Amino acid sequence: MNESRILLLLCMSICSSFLGLYIFIEVKTWTQYKEYEETPFPSTPSPFNSADMVASALTSVTNSHIITYNEYLSRKEEEKNDNNRIYEELNFQTFYKAYLSGGIISSSSHHKEHDDKKYYNSTFNVYIESLTGIKLLIQNLNYKTKVQELKERILDIGIVNDTTSQRLVFNGQRLINTNELRNYHIGNNNIIYLDIRSYYEGGSNNNNNIIIIKYLNSDFLNSELILQSLKMKNINKSNKCEWMRIFLTTTKERNFIKYWPYSYHGTSTRNAKRIADDGFIHSKGYKFNFNHGIFTTPDINLAASYANTFIYDGSKYLVLFQNRVNPKSLIKIPFKRGKGSKYWVSPSVDDVKPYALLIKKIGYCK
Repeated sequence: MNESRILLLLCMSICSSFLGLYIFIEVKTWTQYKEYEETPFPSTPSPFNSADMVASALTSVTNSHIITYNEYLSRKEEEKNDNNRIYEELNFQTFYKAYLSGGIISSSSHHKEHDDKKYYNSTFNVYIESLTGIKLLIQNLNYKTKVQELKERILDIGIVNDTTSQRLVFNGQRLINTNELRNYHIGNNNIIYLDIRSYYEGGSNNNNNIIIIKYLNSDFLNSELILQSLKMKNINKSNKCEWMRIFLTTTKERNFIKYWPYSYHGTSTRNAKRIADDGFIHSKGYKFNFNHGIFTTPDINLAASYANTFIYDGSKYLVLFQNRVNPKSLIKIPFKRGKGSKYWVSPSVDDVKPYALLIKKIGYCK
């Protein structure tokens, strides 16, 4: 009887030790990002109708005209008999994934199957998802299929006029026509995002061309820009403009990822390089257990150097995305010319969630 009690106490002691170790590891994982948990903006909102500004900002990102919901209703009424224009609602979640900045990184894993003829000759299917939420299945591809061939398969379906208007993105990286799918480690049932760009908007159009115009959903009619000011160590009175923020997720969605740290990214280039290109340079020498990475930064000023610009109401603005990133899969790359980690790498678009659109006027404000 005593032996049974001793054995039971021993088992309980061992289980408690393992439970304590697990809790310690979890707490350490989450608290190492504590410095990034708080937003660099105050929470006091300032009402501001944002639909027109958001449409202008997203137009600059996509290089394809995006209109507001009100403008869509107006055009739809005026163009009842115009069969060459198709209006489709922008799916922001898909749009966001299509414009994350990613790239190939150094990997510690070597895929032996790449040398296997059976691997190259095997066929697989991929899903093509447009920015308006249309999802297509493309079958019987292989790892030697070129991106141009994939675009031609999409063209055969009839949702686009040509291959040049197609912008394909997989895991944050734009697909180049001459590359093969294996160059991007695209495999069975992967999702490739399709942005159909209209090159005829605002210009001449013949009767054979169909123009696809994206519009914001009606939620942006009631959305508010929240005027926020950065927490600066030294208060200056130079009247520099502040960042404005539009939440892109519901309160429920924000609560689900509220313990994920903030990061930022811009979709433009700096000195002909994307944030993913510069992040890759800093990541050299590191070994990752994944082949593609999504690059963001906790430094809003660094992200601003990759920001797109757009004109709205006669003034010039910057546009950035604020994200929440999964801390369990996140890798921080130390900045080589100073302290801290300026570039963060996440293995998948699913580890980087949209949080807000940030807009800032260039110059001075009253």
